[in-house]
Amino acid sequence: MKYEPKTKMEEKFKRQLTEVIKKGVNDFWAPRCDPSFNEEGTGICYVEGREPAVGESYKWWNKAAKAFCPERQSHLGTKSEFVALLGVLIKKLVESGWKMEDAWYPAYCVPRELGYYLISKNAKYASENTDNREICGFLYLAKNDKILADDEGFGGFWLAGRCSFFSNRNIPLADLENYLYCLDIGSASCVGWTVIPAA
Repeated sequence: MKYEPKTKMEEKFKRQLTEVIKKGVNDFWAPRCDPSFNEEGTGICYVEGREPAVGESYKWWNKAAKAFCPERQSHLGTKSEFVALLGVLIKKLVESGWKMEDAWYPAYCVPRELGYYLISKNAKYASENTDNREICGFLYLAKNDKILADDEGFGGFWLAGRCSFFSNRNIPLADLENYLYCLDIGSASCVGWTVIPAA
């Protein structure tokens, strides 16, 4: 957090991260890969190497996330939790040898290193399974759009990581967009982002 932003996009993201840190986010477990449908097709599971569970609406994901591991209070991750995750990503990138100024780049810009479909090395131009595009232990940062729950009182839901080949969008991870409508409409490029409280 001692890094001084060099661009307006960096400044915007640092403000987001600073606000989340000040507000506080309870510790949580985040998945390593995107979710897939369970064998019955009625819920979700996390298995590397399978098709991602795309095509369902925010309302479906809100229920599926809670049903995934109810005894541990699993839920659809929030915007604040996702921003906190990006802070962890920056920390992990620095620890893995990235220069500080470079480590901030994946959050607010569209880097090839994260595997954005249309500009990344070995782009598939098609949906990819849940076991590739690894960076710092995560296998999903630059794949399907992530549906997030609202925790700021806007209503609706948020989309993050919008870099899908379906819509040819290359949008930074930290560029979060709020949707007040389309709660019942599924998308061929979206998966829910489920998290579990750490305690």
